[in-house]
Amino acid sequence: MPLSATVSKEDLNDWPAGSHASTFGGNPVSIEAALATIKSIQQKGLLDNAKKVGKTLLKMLQEIMNKHKIVGDVRGLGLMAGAELVMDKKTKRPNPEAARKVIDYSWKHGVLLITSGASTLRFSPPLIINEEILTEALNVVEDGIKEAEKI
Repeated sequence: MPLSATVSKEDLNDWPAGSHASTFGGNPVSIEAALATIKSIQQKGLLDNAKKVGKTLLKMLQEIMNKHKIVGDVRGLGLMAGAELVMDKKTKRPNPEAARKVIDYSWKHGVLLITSGASTLRFSPPLIINEEILTEALNVVEDGIKEAEKI
């Protein structure tokens, strides 16, 4: 459902009233769908799940970083995280070839990843993910990292 909003600090909002419009603004059906989505997220406790499983995600990515020479940095919040693949940990020079290898390996083994920037693996699993499935997915990614370290 198309939905948009324009949000700014009040001191930046100095254009005359009615002079700004949005392609997807003012759609009552989309607004109702968004409100229903927010209500569902609240009722199912998905934000709490994202916090809990997100901590596990970051902890596991940190452990992977500590074991593998091509993982130079791990960062994230909730269920959105990144693991930066590097040529070496000292220079932190990006390693896009390793990122491509991990993404290809993971895809072939059932885990969908994309990159952010030159060589950061981007993790953004669904809000309903549990720790068991997360662990299974990260095991696949770590196997891909092991393969990438061979290049």
